Amino acid sequence: MNALPPGVTRTQDPGGRDALRLDGPGGSVLVAMLGAQVLSWKSPLGEVLWWGSRAEYSPGKPVRGGIPLVFPWFGDHPTDNKLPAHGFARALTWQLAAARPGPEVTLAATDDATTLGLWPHAFALELTIALTDALRISLTIHNRGHAPFRCEEALHTYFALGDVHTASVHGLQGVPCIETAKEPEVDWDPRTPIHFRAETDRVFQGAPDRLELRAPALRRVVALDARNARSAIVWNPWPAKTARLSGMAPDDWQRFCCVETANVKANALAVAPGARHTLALALTCRNA
Repeated sequence: MNALPPGVTRTQDPGGRDALRLDGPGGSVLVAMLGAQVLSWKSPLGEVLWWGSRAEYSPGKPVRGGIPLVFPWFGDHPTDNKLPAHGFARALTWQLAAARPGPEVTLAATDDATTLGLWPHAFALELTIALTDALRISLTIHNRGHAPFRCEEALHTYFALGDVHTASVHGLQGVPCIETAKEPEVDWDPRTPIHFRAETDRVFQGAPDRLELRAPALRRVVALDARNARSAIVWNPWPAKTARLSGMAPDDWQRFCCVETANVKANALAVAPGARHTLALALTCRNA
């Protein structure tokens, strides 16, 4: 696709890798072709996303930050921890399938010999990104095979906070969850909004369609409006785990959290042959 509509530009990410830039009413978005990863959203209120201060733009590897894609498994592989965490969609080189005024782009990826060696299913993925008054993202999974498959998916969004100690996540009060952090907050009240006081890695099931992330240090509220997403994950590594993660400086944990829009674990997808499933997320940002 050579001719692009107004508002869509071919460019490169900070590591010199192929990327697209979208410019519209909602600001500016940078999308890497590797992993179809949204790296930046500069809204009228400033940068909404976060990436590690030691982020590495290496060939074939996703960046720590932005919105990496999770597919077809979440976290470590259930039976082989030598396989890549969070699946392989984030390491695929995606193709531009469509570009429309708005601006809006659709990126696509399919199975190949490498993916079939990791996960023996035929699939097609489409990620559509639109920048209107909001940043709108939808991920469609298509089972191209002759047998059903089970998979997990997530938009693993890193949000800029300014100061994690003052931030909070609203909308998950009373929603069942499992805390998987190794050094979690000892006593937290699940009936109240989430505040960050220790390592946090909570997987919620039966999540509502709307969540809010409040970042007083940035005088900002980000609303997350999801569709067909029954799971949500809220994560911050705190200093001990940060020290073990790539792409991050020792104090990076203080400036972000992840609020992931997902279908994982108990809400993993069962996709019939020929069927499609679409998860959608709209992000809007307003002054607090």
